[in-house]
Amino acid sequence: MKLLIGYGNTLRQDDGAGWLIASQLAPDYADSNVMVQAAHQLMPEYAALAAQAEQVIFVDASATGPAGQVLIRHVEPASNLCDTHTLQPSDILYLARTLYGHTPPALLVTIAGAEFELSDQLSPAVTTAMPAAIIQIKNLLATKQHQHASKAAVSGSKLVTNDN
Repeated sequence: MKLLIGYGNTLRQDDGAGWLIASQLAPDYADSNVMVQAAHQLMPEYAALAAQAEQVIFVDASATGPAGQVLIRHVEPASNLCDTHTLQPSDILYLARTLYGHTPPALLVTIAGAEFELSDQLSPAVTTAMPAAIIQIKNLLATKQHQHASKAAVSGSKLVTNDN
């Protein structure tokens, strides 16, 4: 099983991009080996799901970078556990390894946001970037090995790896 977790606050404009992407993709993978989760924040419970997965893709908004830029980064387990309200993808992987003995390969797909005020409306830059991000995520889910994801799969996207 592959696991897709899109998260963010849908009442803080672009911060909700990850949640919205997961919600849009969920019907496409309803009868597949991909489990899609939409959440307002990462929770420790996701470690159990991650430990069962062959791959995890996290989707979130970013407050850095040009608005609408889609970046893909490899995620490694790391413990920054200070507060369960600020869990990062690396924390979920750390918990999966520590509690369940398995850490799957993982990627973090981010869309750089422009607006994070109180509203349920995305900025024009993020609205424009979302279809490209969805295509990129579908391509990542379709590949057998996430390390070979194409850097040029979607214009304006960039794969950031430890070897770049």
